[in-house]
Amino acid sequence: MAQIGYGEANGKVILIGEHAVTFGQPAIAIPFTTGKVKVTIKSLSKDDASYINSDVYEGPLQQAPEHIKAVTTRFVEKHHIEDSINVTFETNLPPSRGLGSSAAMAIAFVRASYDYINKPLTDELLIEEANWAEQIAHGKPSGIDTQTIVSNKPVWFHQGKVTTLNPLALKGYMVVIDTGVRGSTKKAVEDVHNLCDHNEQYMRFIEHIGNLVYEANEAIERHDFNQLAHVFELAQDNLRKLTVSHDNIEALLEISKTQGATAGKLTGGGRGGSMIVLAQNLEIAEKVATSAEKFGAHHTWIENLGG
Repeated sequence: MAQIGYGEANGKVILIGEHAVTFGQPAIAIPFTTGKVKVTIKSLSKDDASYINSDVYEGPLQQAPEHIKAVTTRFVEKHHIEDSINVTFETNLPPSRGLGSSAAMAIAFVRASYDYINKPLTDELLIEEANWAEQIAHGKPSGIDTQTIVSNKPVWFHQGKVTTLNPLALKGYMVVIDTGVRGSTKKAVEDVHNLCDHNEQYMRFIEHIGNLVYEANEAIERHDFNQLAHVFELAQDNLRKLTVSHDNIEALLEISKTQGATAGKLTGGGRGGSMIVLAQNLEIAEKVATSAEKFGAHHTWIENLGG
């Protein structure tokens, strides 16, 4: 009988604090529960070659993309897996959209691997293993993605330290929109740092975003949807001035507001990627999602804010 291991993980969304967090300011990230990665590991006979099934690659393990090959090979060698294996990745999380796709993939794989060998897996070990996998994909990850996804709660991230926050309990909905434009977080971060190195005015935008993170946290603690929406508007204005917005993001914000949305902002690196829009009820959220897709957005998801 084939040996099987299964694991899954959801994504994450930066609620507020992107870019400013790279200057030592705080940021808040929340779980993105409708975006998921599911991983299944199944044993094959020793005569078969290990095989990968995924959206980005299907074929023998030895020819797989480096980040998939590295984590799979490490698992096989570390745990002395003698049988060949078939690893299947299923996901509705697009890569390079700031939604935690690579961290979710790493966490789901680690969970599947420990399920496969029938060994217990603590959160600490899961984070350690997933961060190793993230280094293959991203070089030096901040750790905010893995911490948010593993805790499955909002987190406060400040200068490398993570604090778990209470779950959101706001009356309203958040529409997550994949603009369809592939952003480059690395380039956007480099450009923002270059602006700040040469002009003090840009550092004031960074500091303002940092202050807004505290205001957002206050709004969450008070269950104040409208205050959070106001903070979103101010944060987006600062991100716009830091040159990390995009024509599609701005157009989608305007379209969303004509459908009744309260506020919205980019999430992640910007210059495309993803954005989040606040809606007071499900009817408005559905109108926002439909209009975004008609405009050309690749994906939309609706999250209940817990209230």
